[in-house]
Order: sequence, then structure tokens, then C-alpha cells
Amino acid sequence: MTNISLQKLRTGYERQVPRVTNDDVKRKYGVDKVYRLSQNENPLGTSPKVIEAIQQATQTLSAYPNYSDIDFRTAIADITGRGVTPDHIYTGMSGYEALEILMRGYVKEGDEVIVSTPTFISAYKKTTTLQGATVIDVPLNHETFEYNVDGVLDAITPKTKVILLCNPNNPTGTIITDQQLHTLMTNVPEHVMVVSDEVYHHYVDRVDYPDSLQYVLDGKNLVLLYSFSKAYGLAGLRLGYGIARPDIADYLASFHRGFHHSSLTLAGGIAAVRDQEFIQKVVEFTRNEMRWLLAEFDRLDVKYWQPSANFVLFKSPYETREMAEKFMQVGILVRPQHKSGLHDCVRVSIGTHEANQLFIQRLEEILETV
Repeated sequence: MTNISLQKLRTGYERQVPRVTNDDVKRKYGVDKVYRLSQNENPLGTSPKVIEAIQQATQTLSAYPNYSDIDFRTAIADITGRGVTPDHIYTGMSGYEALEILMRGYVKEGDEVIVSTPTFISAYKKTTTLQGATVIDVPLNHETFEYNVDGVLDAITPKTKVILLCNPNNPTGTIITDQQLHTLMTNVPEHVMVVSDEVYHHYVDRVDYPDSLQYVLDGKNLVLLYSFSKAYGLAGLRLGYGIARPDIADYLASFHRGFHHSSLTLAGGIAAVRDQEFIQKVVEFTRNEMRWLLAEFDRLDVKYWQPSANFVLFKSPYETREMAEKFMQVGILVRPQHKSGLHDCVRVSIGTHEANQLFIQRLEEILETV
């Protein structure tokens, strides 16, 4: 283990203060119902087939789960196709842990990790600094949030070990295009691992979204990260995985502790992967509601960035925390973006149509006060 002081490890991320809960909002504002449009969760919930599988698995809780996740990886490989095998996959307790495992495997004290803000910086910074490495920021274009490929390539040094991409990007909802990824993968040196965090990939509907899997199949230094917290509706189960060359995936899987996943997690994950009909339903619902929401933004002349995820970032007439408070007054939770450095922007997730309608109603009321 590298010699990193306890103070250095803890700086900036001691035990976090709990986020505002539904009950907090109900007590403070006297509302009967709270709509969580702040977490990018699945408004349709969880597949009934997953719930059934988990319920059945509860009958075996007195026994240890399978030591291996091979059945789960096989299910993922089967649905992915294109020659992907279980050996291309390693799993984690959430996409976050799949990233954390990768950073433990490839980053050490004194190394550099390149990110492009605004992005999922809380996870990227924490997993970097815990290894004693340094975050190098090559920001997105401050107006369009377009990825700066040339800037990233220019920032690579002999100390660079990982480039972290978020595609689609959180919180902007924008993407790195196929041409941009091609330029990066063609020019990145061999000592650098590229990581593409694609947890929102189900929602993308653009022809210029990259076929990142092909780079993995071609043997490149690229790891793809996925999560069951979004389209699968399993945020509470904590499950994710990565796809990489078999030698990379095997190495990263070696960081697993024994009995890495619970019986409930394995049963739920396998059932979720096999129920692609549910995923199609979720994606169709989300895209339809997104089209409705963006049309309302256009009607209200609200600036936003074209999203490729299940959330949208929009300009606020008030400071982002003040704007979030105004929504909370009617029982709507949205995500202020001050921690991303976007003090005049708010992120809102797609919810049920009822929730989306109330959001627009409240937004219209707020805009009338400007």
C-alpha cells in the first residue's frame, strides 16, 4: 500500500451530510407528496420479474451466495453479443465500485488522471485522490459542453495513467461523438488507460454516439463502465460492471473480496438482464417524456442543453440552490449545480408524467416572478 497519510485520504470527503429526504421536504413545506427529480432514477420502478427473482432468493438467505459471478457475467455477455464473453466482464457493487476497482488496479501515488469538468467529479476525484494521484482537468467547452479532445491529448504526460470519460456526461447530458473518441483512441499512448463511463447509454438516440465496444473487441486499452441504477431501476441494489479485454477484466476481478455479491443481488441482476422488454419500455417512456419536457422548455423560452440521458440541464434565472429551494416548496426535488461550478444551472430528471407536469407548472410560476 502506498504511504498516504490519513489526513490526505480524508480531506474533502469525510462522512457526508445526508441529502434532503422526502420526509424532510414534507415536514418543512407541508406537502403530501414528494417527486424526486434529482437522482436520475427510473420513474417506472423495477421489473416485476426482478422483484420475483429477489423474493425467491430470500428463501436461501441462510446459505452463502455463489462464490463466483459467472452466471451473472454469462447473462450480460449473452445480451451484449458481438463476441463478448464472460471473460470480457468484471462486476462491482454499483458502477461506482467498478470504477473504484479499476482505479485501485491502475493508479498509484504520484500518477495523474485526466477528467473533463463539469462531470461526475465527486466520484472521479475521490477514486483518484484515494490512490494518492492528481486530478488533471481539461474542461469541456464552457458554452456548448463539447469535449476537448486536443486539450486532453496535450495534457497527457508520462505520469498520466487514466483518462476518465463520461458518455453521456453527467450533469450536462451531452456526448462524446464517435469522431472524437476515434481521435482520442488513435492518439493515446500505450501507457494510458481510457475509461468510458456509459451508465446512461440506454437513453442515447444519436447516430454519432460511438461504438465504444468495438475498441474493446479490437484489443484497445479501454474499459467501459455500466450500472443497473438507471434504466434497470435497481439503484437500491447497488450493481454494476465493466467490459474490457479479457486480461484487463481478469486482473480487475482479482480485487473482489470473497462472496462479492449477495444472493439477492445476483438473482436480481440476472433477472434484470434477461428482461430486455422492460428496458425497452423504460427507454420509450423516457424519450417520450423528454420530448414533451423539451417542448415545454421551448414554449417557456428556457435555455437547455440537448440531452442524451434521462435528465436535462437548464439555465436558471436564480442561483442554483435558490432555484432548487423554490421547487422544493411544492414537493419537487431537483439537483442544483453549484458543486459543478454551474451556479446558474439546474439538472432535472425525467419522472412520471404527473411529476413532469408539476415541474413545468412550478417552473412557469417561478419564471413569472423574474
